[in-house]
Amino acid sequence: MIDNIFEHRTNRIQGYDLARGVAIFAMVIIDFKEFFCTNEIFPEWLYALIGYMDRRAAATLVLIAGASMTLMFHKNGPENSRDIFFKRAVFLMLCGTLISKIWAADILHFYGFFILTGLVMIELSSPRLLAGAAVCWLASFLKLSNSIYGYLEGLTAGSLPRQLADLFFTGFYPVFPWAALYILGMWLGRQDLKNHHVTITLLGAGFLAAIIAECAEYFVPTMAVKTIIAHGASDETAAYLFILLSKLTVIDLALPSPFSIISGAGSGLCVIMLSFLCAVGLKQGPPQSILIAGKNTLSLYVLHILFIKGVGNLPGVGDDYSVLWCTAGAILFIAAYLLLMRLWLKKFAMGPLEGAMRYFPFVKANRIVKVHPGTRAG
Repeated sequence: MIDNIFEHRTNRIQGYDLARGVAIFAMVIIDFKEFFCTNEIFPEWLYALIGYMDRRAAATLVLIAGASMTLMFHKNGPENSRDIFFKRAVFLMLCGTLISKIWAADILHFYGFFILTGLVMIELSSPRLLAGAAVCWLASFLKLSNSIYGYLEGLTAGSLPRQLADLFFTGFYPVFPWAALYILGMWLGRQDLKNHHVTITLLGAGFLAAIIAECAEYFVPTMAVKTIIAHGASDETAAYLFILLSKLTVIDLALPSPFSIISGAGSGLCVIMLSFLCAVGLKQGPPQSILIAGKNTLSLYVLHILFIKGVGNLPGVGDDYSVLWCTAGAILFIAAYLLLMRLWLKKFAMGPLEGAMRYFPFVKANRIVKVHPGTRAG
């Protein structure tokens, strides 16, 4: 998600900023709905739409994060980039650890480990990057074993083994398989998305992957069971196979199942490719409000968590509001954030947490106040 903090130069790629802005807007709306709307589902189409976006917004942001790493390594060289990314991984893990005390679904500390994974693999060839993504994806199959999953879930809460299990397998965004999306994003950063043919091809591939994954959930378990029963398999064998294939193909990024990651990668590619096409096709350029959010997602991410938790603890505030009110509240919050960020950016070059990220650990940090034309930099 928070890869816009990896670069704050003037020569940004608007397609990525636009996709990042769309994804972080969706994440804010999702979190407002999850926290303030637990029972009311009317209108059902809006409730279902927001539910469908759940974790897919994060998947899009993770893909862009991986692409940003590749682009920065290409621009600044391996030596400078490794030092920068290592410091930012540490910053994200520290920041995420603090936030997770009040927000169980925090993604920042997972990002730190995604970055460390990327640092190990950044100089691999493109085919080997894809192979690395496949390994991270396949490692998630271990959770399909009832014995392994039962062991992981049975670890003592708060213990180091349980924390490691959450980090790698059972948390909200476990390294296996979410790191596969980050590595796929690293591969994506090597593609020439200015080439219209490449963009259209990747858009089609993303759409196809999402459709195949969705169809697999509905057809694969049932068809497989019918096939083996027709060949004389016992009911017990058929039931076991059905349960196994259902775990494999269910589309629920909250788990996350193996096919969920394929679906999330496909939908994320669609968002990114459509954003690139829109960035080129819009005569006046992408809306500045979305670009501002896309360039400063870390600040928006943290601020919306603090806002939700703060408001949620006020007397009289419940969790049974309608999904329409929650969506409207999220949009108003985003509008207020954009207004404040516009005022902030008149003086500063980047958002507050983006600046903290960039200059961590604050040794010999350059000033981040904007230098206006005709003014000497201090």
